[in-house]
Amino acid sequence: MRADAEPAILRPIGPGDIPACIDVFYQSVDPLYRRLDQAIPPRDPGSLARLIGHLLEHDAERSWLAESPSSTGDPEPPRILGFGTAWQRESTWYLALLFIRPEAQAGGLGRQLLLRTFPRGPLAAGSSAGVGGSGAGVAGSEAGVAGSDAGVAGAGRDASVAGGAEPGLMGTCVDSIQPISTGLYAGYGIVPRVPLFTAIGRPRDGVLPALPRDVVATGFEALPATYALADTLATVDRGTLGFARPEDHRFWAHEGRRGVLFRRSGAGEAVGYGYAQRSGRLGPVALLDDTLYPAVLGTLVARESPPGPFLALVPGVNHRAMVALLHAGFRFEGFPGIVGSTRPWEGLERYMPASFALL
Repeated sequence: MRADAEPAILRPIGPGDIPACIDVFYQSVDPLYRRLDQAIPPRDPGSLARLIGHLLEHDAERSWLAESPSSTGDPEPPRILGFGTAWQRESTWYLALLFIRPEAQAGGLGRQLLLRTFPRGPLAAGSSAGVGGSGAGVAGSEAGVAGSDAGVAGAGRDASVAGGAEPGLMGTCVDSIQPISTGLYAGYGIVPRVPLFTAIGRPRDGVLPALPRDVVATGFEALPATYALADTLATVDRGTLGFARPEDHRFWAHEGRRGVLFRRSGAGEAVGYGYAQRSGRLGPVALLDDTLYPAVLGTLVARESPPGPFLALVPGVNHRAMVALLHAGFRFEGFPGIVGSTRPWEGLERYMPASFALL
């Protein structure tokens, strides 16, 4: 963006803006891979559109775009220069997407959009301790562009927590090939902590074990209508990532992901759940007992026959899932993501997301 360009206009994203946001996403990502002489990842605009639509449905107040200035006499509508979306579940806020067109980068739009997606008040379990300051000193091309929008992030200004409760968590995941974005988020306390690897492959026969005798797997569709599945999933989610997310489970079901509940035989106590898609994408998988990961992954891949290889995202701290998949013949591909957060994110060693957006 030229230094003499007019300031961009920031406004909430509407459903009609989704195609333009998708265009911004690919126009931002593809040149980065070309500069690194890497193959451009396959496009899936339909999945991206549904993801943005889900965020607009449940987190509209955290979904913003920047468009070029325009007057009523212009023959074309204003051009969307960038967009950012975040979700909040209980005491956790997470930046899902933030992308700027290449020609509009280095002018501060990334910082402005980030601040608009921030919580407008304290997170449910307190404040986002450690996210203070106006962003001064952030390395990279966004440095020094704080402005009046810095006051939006009220949750990041108050490091105290009423009643001694644990502060809320703010997080995101960034491609490791984007150090400027990593620096921008780290300046607000969302510091890089855990790599997120993409594992691709078809498991070799007999490598992933069967479930132990005291654990049973039941597809969500096979559970009795009277079973309190939503409550059970909320218990597992709070025991892993720290928050319930019923709206996301409904989204995953609508997406065609087939869920499996894992329970102890006898008492029937839930120990986790996992999803798999016919395309071969695995996740999310959340287990209260991480020793079950090899057998749970074996159960999930046995339920699907994708046309190509399976794909799974594995946090670097989830060593049981990582070792099991590598022994089964999976390989790492592409650049890892880096999960950042305002404090150590307990539970990632028992979790596998389905995307960098954790959705």
